[in-house]
Amino acid sequence: MTDNKKVCVLEANIRYHSKLVETYDQTQPHFRPENVIQVRTRIEKFAKTTGGKRLLDLGCGTGFILSLAHLCFEKVYGVDIAREMLVKAASKLREQKVNNAILLRASSDVLPFPESYFDVASAYGFLHHLPSLLPTFREVYHVLKDGGIFYTDLDPNYYFWDSMNSLPSDGSISELLEIERKSVCDMIKEVQSIVGNDLDNDTIKTAEYLKTKGGFKEKVVKKLLYKAGFKDVHYEYTWYWQQGRVIRDLSLDAAIYFENHLRSALPTTRHFFKYIRIEAVK
Repeated sequence: MTDNKKVCVLEANIRYHSKLVETYDQTQPHFRPENVIQVRTRIEKFAKTTGGKRLLDLGCGTGFILSLAHLCFEKVYGVDIAREMLVKAASKLREQKVNNAILLRASSDVLPFPESYFDVASAYGFLHHLPSLLPTFREVYHVLKDGGIFYTDLDPNYYFWDSMNSLPSDGSISELLEIERKSVCDMIKEVQSIVGNDLDNDTIKTAEYLKTKGGFKEKVVKKLLYKAGFKDVHYEYTWYWQQGRVIRDLSLDAAIYFENHLRSALPTTRHFFKYIRIEAVK
């Protein structure tokens, strides 16, 4: 990855997220109630496991993780390269009367923190915006204490993206599956439907860099994490197709049952899961 390419991706992300900031909380899957419950439970577990002094959230956006983590950790830090996102996050945290959060404008591969400073580092729906993963993985490893946890979530699973791209677009699939296919294959149009034509195709494609490259492969990502120094990496396929609907229409127990059933047949069922989640220990 050349320096010019890195700068291009960073600048595209600044333009992209600056345009998304006002509609971000309403359009991103982060904020759906069924997801909030899962993420909050994980953050609480990480705090208990590590001692809960300091958490760092990379690409903090409008403060999704920070708003959940501030009650579990003594201090929470959020970094982002988009100034507008940080302004929005600061406003929301003030409204929530959060007084233990610190926001900084910084790139995830050059963090302004000392070695072994954090108990937990999170990257929620963030890694696929990067031009390359290893520089960030190394920097996170550097700022985590021994035994610290690196938690990532909601990044695209290559096998799901590949299966959506292989579907026909001639109207021969179900309506629900066609909606999903379009969200993957026509992502640029989906974004433009939210923000209008203020963002050109190249900006969106470059900002969603690793998503438009096809998503994450388990073997590749785990290799990079081990190369960065992490000793224990748990890679999990998450959010099978229509899982949210199963929770809303049936129950959480039903969703968990189907999830466990699909997991029991991995790796043959990995293309059913839309996202990946990682817990890596230093």
